[in-house]
Amino acid sequence: MNRLLRKTISYHDYKEDFYHAFFAGIFAGAGYVVESNKEHGEGRSDVIVYAPSEGQAAVFEIKYSKDVESLSKDCNAALRQIDTRMCAKELEDDYDQVLCYGISFFKKRCVIGKKS
Repeated sequence: MNRLLRKTISYHDYKEDFYHAFFAGIFAGAGYVVESNKEHGEGRSDVIVYAPSEGQAAVFEIKYSKDVESLSKDCNAALRQIDTRMCAKELEDDYDQVLCYGISFFKKRCVIGKKS
């Protein structure tokens, strides 16, 4: 992901909504079913990617970090937000596997964490 960011984005693109659309576009372009900013649980999920034929769904919470030192902290905050807002809960009955990822971006860098 970091390589893709370095090759494709401009310094004009450093806002959370840009990263959100960038990320959703990657999965939509790969042929997945993608939902953006839909209500799930007690909040809105940034991006949910569905692979119905594989029985999988993935919930992504995206954060923009104010500096490179905050990337890991913000990534962990994104994972906690998925839990506190119960964004993946309602998907568990319909999918065999629900994966949860927190992602934080700073300029052309990102950190991705997965809920275990």
